[in-house]
Amino acid sequence: MVRRLRRFLRQPSWLLLGGLVLLGGGLGIALARVQADTAPALFGHAWPGDIDYARGALGALLGLQITVLTIVLSLNAPVIQSAANQYSPRLVSIYLKNAPLRRAIPFFVLSTSYILAAVRELGLIEDAGVRPRPVLSGAIVLVLVALLLLIVFLARTFRFLRVERVLGLVQHLIVSATERRIQARLKRLTLDPTVPLRLPADATSLLAAASGYLAEVDLQALTRSARRWGVRARVCISVGEYVDQEDVIGWVVADAGGPVDAHVLRDLADTLVITPAREPDCDPALGLRILVDVANRALSSSSNDAYTARQALQQIRSVMRRLAALPQGDWNVVDPDGRARVSVVALRLRDYLFLAVDGPLHYAGGDPEVLEEVLQIALTVGLAARDAQDRAAAHALFARVLADVQGSPERDRFHRLLTQAERVRATFQGERRTRVERGRADWLPD
Repeated sequence: MVRRLRRFLRQPSWLLLGGLVLLGGGLGIALARVQADTAPALFGHAWPGDIDYARGALGALLGLQITVLTIVLSLNAPVIQSAANQYSPRLVSIYLKNAPLRRAIPFFVLSTSYILAAVRELGLIEDAGVRPRPVLSGAIVLVLVALLLLIVFLARTFRFLRVERVLGLVQHLIVSATERRIQARLKRLTLDPTVPLRLPADATSLLAAASGYLAEVDLQALTRSARRWGVRARVCISVGEYVDQEDVIGWVVADAGGPVDAHVLRDLADTLVITPAREPDCDPALGLRILVDVANRALSSSSNDAYTARQALQQIRSVMRRLAALPQGDWNVVDPDGRARVSVVALRLRDYLFLAVDGPLHYAGGDPEVLEEVLQIALTVGLAARDAQDRAAAHALFARVLADVQGSPERDRFHRLLTQAERVRATFQGERRTRVERGRADWLPD
């Protein structure tokens, strides 16, 4: 509960909306008490009327605003549904967080709180005469601004139907997850993947506090708790996996030996964030899965859109280059004495590679466009990988693509692909120029 409250308060959107409610309410109360037109007549005089007329007009503006907002939201729903059906259902939560219409909501909150506060304040004033009502003029201006912005952001919402916008949004999400969250939290820790954490057979099991997906491991808090209590902990499931309540998600052993107290286990379990749904903020595998979904659906028999699949694979190639910068292997935090204090299972670059290409290769059916982009992914991973096994996985992917092509009777169809494979092979072997490029060196002007 404390973690959820802290996370809620850290979100600036709620603070912004709360501030706009106070601003709109204060402005509405202040202008409702003004019954004279003392402002410069730049836009005409204030709207005249008695209190009942002003309250009725404000209520009509509020009703108009709510009606238009409802219609716009009903138009936005098919856009999200269409993208979910066409690309991936996992895009729904991302759309809801990044929809342009969210930017129009603060202006509606401002105008709504303004109108409600003004209606309430006008009900407390005992004056039946016809007076200038600046509060009504202000409400008209606020509602017009809110409706104008709503139209602008609605037009921008339809950009989400473009596949380039969808893929770029997912790639940006993965980059944020890797560079702004994961790397920022790991850089202040001493990690050594070559130092394993060996636990005895009588280690105490660490149980999940709730059912759901492991969304995040606060490695810094876990390390501090382990050092404070004098224990060593191993989290044996990776981020994104599903666990049931009371499932074993790790093991703990005390430095002094013996059983580990229950309150220590609870303190360690509190550093593991378990949510009902997978969160992309610290789970780059989820973003990669969305890109793979787009490629798989584009290659399905109902779509048969190889170019869209290639666009998705191009984004995957960029993502693989980003993922190569993450610490590879398990995240083992070591003490100054060189011994591992905390260990967390983490995906390796080859795990991400298998996740990225298995589906598209299965559905590609030997399409040259798709296979060419898979070769580029293999090249990117082979050059960016820092681990020998990761490089071996990239070379194996290269050989797998060539095996599918060389056994085909339509070799002319794969001429460009074989030329590209020659360049990739030469790059893997450290050659600066391929045989094809050397053969073109005799080009001379007439």
